[in-house]
Amino acid sequence: MVKLLQPKTQVGPEEKKNNFVLKTPKGTRDYSPKQMVIREKIFNTIISCFKRHGAEVIDTPVFELKETLTGKYGEDSKLIYDLKDQGGELLSLRYDLTVPFARYLAMNKITNIKRYHIARAYRRDNPAMTRGRYREFYQCDFDIAGQFDPMIPDAECLKIMHEILSTLQLGDFLIKVNDRRILNGVFAECGIPDSLFHSTCSTLDKLNKVMLCGFPSPGWQALTADLHCPSSQLCTRGWEGCGMAAVGEGICVR
Repeated sequence: MVKLLQPKTQVGPEEKKNNFVLKTPKGTRDYSPKQMVIREKIFNTIISCFKRHGAEVIDTPVFELKETLTGKYGEDSKLIYDLKDQGGELLSLRYDLTVPFARYLAMNKITNIKRYHIARAYRRDNPAMTRGRYREFYQCDFDIAGQFDPMIPDAECLKIMHEILSTLQLGDFLIKVNDRRILNGVFAECGIPDSLFHSTCSTLDKLNKVMLCGFPSPGWQALTADLHCPSSQLCTRGWEGCGMAAVGEGICVR
């Protein structure tokens, strides 16, 4: 009996060490063969459209020098995945495909290019799997860099979006067009300094996550704190005649 128990005593701790649950890391998922068939069909549809419009494909490393990404995303820089230093360069996983593209253009001294890039990006955000918010996800970028006649690249981008969505037969859709200069003008009119531009943009992005009601909620208080507002009183007078820090259409903080 003693001899039989001895092997169990020796094996027990090893079994305990290896007793872990197989799962994917937080904010990631596996894709089955059926799901991959759908993804490949969608990707092929998108890529075919890009190529019809004369775009070239590029690829960049999944990680970049940390200093390349630092300071490019405002307060969202805290969502960048930093890699453990292995005694060499300080590296981070790419947050999006835009900054690597800008680095690629600068390194290769490219002034004119029409490019597309479909690849994974990584953000150390709080995932919401049921709403499609992951820490590892695909981004699809199409960019026209260079000097062109006014509005021609913009019109082509709209045309490409319409072609892709129509081909995928997703049903009725609405394409909304925005202009960064409009946002800049609104912020300037509200007296928001350039130093707070990125943080204010991030605050605006949170509006759809806050229950706007007639009294301050924890979410609203966090929102006003982002703007360094001394109070959380709501104003429903709209943009006109209000010199306070506007944070949404028809809503401002004073």
